[in-house]
Amino acid sequence: RAELGPLSEFGGGMEPGSGVAGGLWLACGRRPLVSGYVGMQIVGGRDALPGSWPWLVSIQIPTQKGHRHSCGGSLISTRWVLTAAHCLQPCSTFRVLARWRIVTGISELSHPSDLVQIRSVHKAVLHPEYSPRRETGDIALIQLDHPVAFDDFTQAACLPSTRMAVSTFSPCYISGWGSTTQNSEDEGDIADILQEVTVHLLDSATCNSSRWYAGAITSKNLCAGYKRGASSNCQGDSGGPLMCKDEVTSRYYVIGITSWGQNCAQAYKLGRYTSTQPFLAWILEREHVEMSRGALAACSLPYPQTQIISRLCHGGELKHTGLQ
Repeated sequence: RAELGPLSEFGGGMEPGSGVAGGLWLACGRRPLVSGYVGMQIVGGRDALPGSWPWLVSIQIPTQKGHRHSCGGSLISTRWVLTAAHCLQPCSTFRVLARWRIVTGISELSHPSDLVQIRSVHKAVLHPEYSPRRETGDIALIQLDHPVAFDDFTQAACLPSTRMAVSTFSPCYISGWGSTTQNSEDEGDIADILQEVTVHLLDSATCNSSRWYAGAITSKNLCAGYKRGASSNCQGDSGGPLMCKDEVTSRYYVIGITSWGQNCAQAYKLGRYTSTQPFLAWILEREHVEMSRGALAACSLPYPQTQIISRLCHGGELKHTGLQ
């Protein structure tokens, strides 16, 4: 099967779905340390082993007490991270993106190992369809100030080509440092050690039924979890990957990005994800609605949640960005 990534600057000479750049086939979606390990649940679940998801990054914002985990993201090349657009807006005061940091290869937030790699944000790109009100286009790219080095703890994920039938993948996985209890808005409830859970993809007809999301799931969304609830992602997991394994190649594909949700981990309100397949061309182009370092600040409520609707600000004032 064809897969995308990783590339030092993805997109150069690369056709969507080809997995080839400059004539070279580049590996992605590998877990060198835990190739046969299967995790458990985030809510009431257990810790992930170090190196379980080497493309998962911690997006951290500055606070008076130091940097704090805010959102997850997926490394798709040595300099680019895929995340949710609403993750670029989590701060209680105006903070430029240049002060944020991206941490790769990390498992325990309070005790990072010597193998973690820390980078700053050079540039962030919001998708032009992003609308908090309509809950659309919740996808963004972050360019790191310097490339990371791939090793056992830092790897790039694969992105599925448009020809792949991702609906046939089962099971799939989510992972993050999100709240380990339901309905929690307390910063202290962020997990210190990376959590993980196995989830199942559900068809859009089921997710759009009146008992579930009542038509809110579009063709650019995915929903996954369990009908009984209690094992979906919660606060702090925004922007993190919905990843599925291709049993043929033993590679992992980021097929979705954790987006908006309702009453996480409750029955009939499964995790809602931005599907990556409809945005593959945009991911490769990376030329839309760019935010230069220091040009824009971001603001929202004190603590980011998947349910929060935030605003982009400029110079301390609300700036009209065309978002509705």
